[in-house]
Amino acid sequence: QEAASKVLVAVGQRFVNQVMEEVLTKFQPGILPHYFVVRTFADLAVSNVFGMVPFLNSILGTMLPMLGMAKQDHMKSVFCYALQRFSESIQEYLANLDQAPD
Repeated sequence: QEAASKVLVAVGQRFVNQVMEEVLTKFQPGILPHYFVVRTFADLAVSNVFGMVPFLNSILGTMLPMLGMAKQDHMKSVFCYALQRFSESIQEYLANLDQAPD
């Protein structure tokens, strides 16, 4: 699962829309996602900042209501990790707005 996540992140550096289309099917409101779905979002957010920041509004809108569902420590930690990485990508995006495609 970790290797598959890393492959998706690597492919997402060039084809972020196609990767997000597939991964978002595993990220449904009200259903706690798999650990590596959240981890993939987080890693992709920092590996392809300009490709991922436009998706963050949707991701966070789905993720934030799920935070209370995370009872196991590994899920709590991956949500924290994702929020950290999303914050880092937003900071980088804002610092380089002149390079933003949208």
